[in-house]
Amino acid sequence: MSDIVARTQALYAGCASYSDIGEASVVIARGPKAWQRTTQRFPFQTAFVRPARFLFEWKTMGVGPNEQWPHAALWRNARGVFQWQTDPDVRECAVRPIGSLAEPLQAWSASCAGASVLVPGLLGLCEVPSSLDGLQLAGEDEIDGRRAHRLEKSLVGGVFVAWIGVERPLLLRTFQRLRHSPERDAALRQLAARTELPAEVREAVLATPSLDSERIVETTIFLRPELDPALSDAVFEPQPPR
Repeated sequence: MSDIVARTQALYAGCASYSDIGEASVVIARGPKAWQRTTQRFPFQTAFVRPARFLFEWKTMGVGPNEQWPHAALWRNARGVFQWQTDPDVRECAVRPIGSLAEPLQAWSASCAGASVLVPGLLGLCEVPSSLDGLQLAGEDEIDGRRAHRLEKSLVGGVFVAWIGVERPLLLRTFQRLRHSPERDAALRQLAARTELPAEVREAVLATPSLDSERIVETTIFLRPELDPALSDAVFEPQPPR
C-alpha cells in the first residue's frame, strides 16, 4: 500500500470529527460529438462526530430550483438511525427509523456515483473495498488552491485517479474512466455468475441493462473536506422537504 494512502486511511480512522461539501459528476460519452454526451450531477454533504453522530445527504441535480430536485438524507444521532427520501409517487416525504447506516449507504452508491461510500468507508461506517487500494504516486497537482499528490492505478478497461493533500492527507478528488462495450459487459456477467462475489455486487451486475454499443463513462467526485470541525447537534436533525 502507498504510504500516502496509509496515512490518509489512518487520518480518517482517527479523526474526532469530519465534514465535507461535494459533488459527484458522471459523464457518459457514446461517441465523439458533443450531443453524444450526457452528464449527471449529484451534490452531497457529509458530517461526522465520533463515535456516533453521522449525516450523509445528497440530491440528483435536475431542472428548476434545487429544492425541487430528488433528495435524500441518512443520519445517526443520540435517538437512533433515520432516513428520508423523496419519491415522485409519494406525496409526503417522511422520516423513518432504520436498522443501520451501512445498508442504505451501500444501496445508494450506484445512484450517486459512489459518493455515499467513498468517505463513509474511510471513516469506518460501511465495509466496502477501498477504491484507494493499489494506488501509486504519479505526480503532484493543485486542487482548489491546495497542493495534492496524484495517485493512479489501472483498471480493467480504464483508470482510477485520486488526489490527496500534501500538507494534510485529506482526499480532495477522485476520477475514474471506464470503457464499456458489449464484450466487456458479457465478460462481467459471466464473472458475476461464476465467481463467489458478495450477493449485492452479483445482483447489481446481473441487473444492469446489457449494452448494445460502446461507451466511455467518466466519474469525478469533488470534495471540500474539513477535519475536526465543530458541529452542532442541529446538523444531525435534517428536515425533510415540505
